[in-house]
Amino acid sequence: MRRIKKRKHTQKRMMSWRYYLAAMVVLGGICLGFWVSPWGVYCRTQVSALWHTILEKSYLNLGQIVLEGHQRTTKEDINRALSLMQGTPILDVDLKKVRNSLLALPWVKDVSVERYLPNTLRLVFTEKTPIALWQYNKRYLPLDEEGQPIQDPKAVVSNVLLVVGQDAPEHTPDLIEALESFPDIRVRVRSAVRVGNRRWTLVLNDAENGLKIYLPEEGMKKALARLEAQKELLKRDLDMIDLRLEDRLLVRSKTLTQKRKEAQ
Repeated sequence: MRRIKKRKHTQKRMMSWRYYLAAMVVLGGICLGFWVSPWGVYCRTQVSALWHTILEKSYLNLGQIVLEGHQRTTKEDINRALSLMQGTPILDVDLKKVRNSLLALPWVKDVSVERYLPNTLRLVFTEKTPIALWQYNKRYLPLDEEGQPIQDPKAVVSNVLLVVGQDAPEHTPDLIEALESFPDIRVRVRSAVRVGNRRWTLVLNDAENGLKIYLPEEGMKKALARLEAQKELLKRDLDMIDLRLEDRLLVRSKTLTQKRKEAQ
């Protein structure tokens, strides 16, 4: 008897769940039909308008944008990238979209976008650091820490290395890292030219007519260490120091170079 009663009780529970499930399916269908119907669209539009009215009356509108950490990125560039009007409901501002728009600016490396109710956006910038100035096809572009060109041809940068050559950008970070290990040489380097997309020629003291240092394709640091060991050569009246051979160091005086020019 107990088993029969228990079985009947179980059957009743299963029937009840079936009714609930069927009711939920029917109710879901009705809601979906209403949502996509003209009445549903109308109701959504009215609710959205009411929400904006509430925001306007509650003073949750964009009133100020606080900028921090920007030096080379101008306020005008930032405003153009944002395209935000004062008085816009602040909860409608898409922070991800704002951030992506700012990251597209040439000098912006990273930016955090924070919303402070009732009316403030705070933008904190981290800008790229120029490590060199790239000359190519009569154009001058700064290079960032990763050797990527910063697409701002009007930028004015100073106290950085001038690099020349088609593939110079991608090799510039390694060159600068190598030079930083030899400060007595680094302070004299004015420009660096990529030769045949294979190696560097450094120009010391004067970017156009200075002492030329021919570096090898491989073992750049090792070659600079050899030059560091004989850095008194940098004080002599030389036109060229060739470090491309591992077992010898070749030099050429400016006097010899001048004689050759006069003989031509």
